[in-house]
Amino acid sequence: MEYERIRNDFPALSEWTYLDTAFVGLYPLQVREGYDEFLDQWMHFNTSGKNTILNNWLDKTKKVRSLISSFIGAKANEIAFTMSTGSGLNIVVNGIKWRRGDNVVFPEWEHNPLDTMTLRKNEVEIRTISVKNGKIELSDFENAVDDNTKLVQLSQVSYINGFRFNLKDVADIVHEHDGKLLVDATQAVGAFKIDVKSEDVDYLSAAPYKYLMGPAGLAFLYIKEENIEELTPDRIGWKNQIWKGEHAEEPLKKSKTAEKFEYGTLHFQGIFGLEKSIEYINNLGIDCIECRNLHLSGCLWSRLNDLGIEMYTPSGTESTIVSFFHEDAIKLSSKLMTEKIKVTGRMAHGGHIRVSTHFYNSETDINNLIRKLEEIQK
Repeated sequence: MEYERIRNDFPALSEWTYLDTAFVGLYPLQVREGYDEFLDQWMHFNTSGKNTILNNWLDKTKKVRSLISSFIGAKANEIAFTMSTGSGLNIVVNGIKWRRGDNVVFPEWEHNPLDTMTLRKNEVEIRTISVKNGKIELSDFENAVDDNTKLVQLSQVSYINGFRFNLKDVADIVHEHDGKLLVDATQAVGAFKIDVKSEDVDYLSAAPYKYLMGPAGLAFLYIKEENIEELTPDRIGWKNQIWKGEHAEEPLKKSKTAEKFEYGTLHFQGIFGLEKSIEYINNLGIDCIECRNLHLSGCLWSRLNDLGIEMYTPSGTESTIVSFFHEDAIKLSSKLMTEKIKVTGRMAHGGHIRVSTHFYNSETDINNLIRKLEEIQK
């Protein structure tokens, strides 16, 4: 990759040392073209033949659904569009038939903890797995999961310190007990290659506004084909109505695809933008992006560790997030902001600074951060 040329695609990098993609990813210029296409089409009512403008939007949705499925190794009929990661997680939780005596398992630091009103109403047992030394041991899953475990949820990459799971290892434990694995992949999709089939996950929810550099207010949910029919939609609208009356729109037409979980008008403008996001990443190559990302985060971890800083991210972690402890993390992150260096400071989970690189970052960005931290230490 020609990194310096690529950086020109991101206007914010001319002013900022931006190291906070785990918060919000930067947009390349090319993604704006998708939004312009949508607005031009609507403003000028550009349509063809007997197609309505809604038909155009739905055709674009079909194309982007296929792009997403290829991007994560799924089938197009296994992808539903949602409005957020949490929306997808709730579709799964609310669509499962629960019984008293069932249990769910999840790490205690989940961004969307698997403790919901649906589970409480059905008297489902909540089991959490503790974080030890910034990571979670596979043996703790083996101890927590049993034949009454119906669902295990985890984030593929922790939003706190970047700890990254081997999903296949967890899936093997869950499936041995006939449970299902639900994955929050928001901190992974766009940063690393994802293959839901080889990793054998049952459900995966992700928002594209971080490493996929896509829109906010739009997300997608992968549902393994064999799970689609048994999962019940938790809400109904014009896109998935079950009404069979005289004026029914298209009742039951898509009951065997993940589209049955799309109940209303979608975030079409975001879908036009997401098409350009995926095309941008595909043009660079996700394998090249992953290699670059691991190089940058590895350099960052080593440089921070060499300063004698207490690291929150375990050594050898292969993700884009590197965190270190700091007793006044919010004040430090604010100080860095005044120097046009963007990271996240948080007092929750132990005061820490989270630094998150993406392929558009450079060694110079890392040097800028290290130099400023050295000045503040002195």
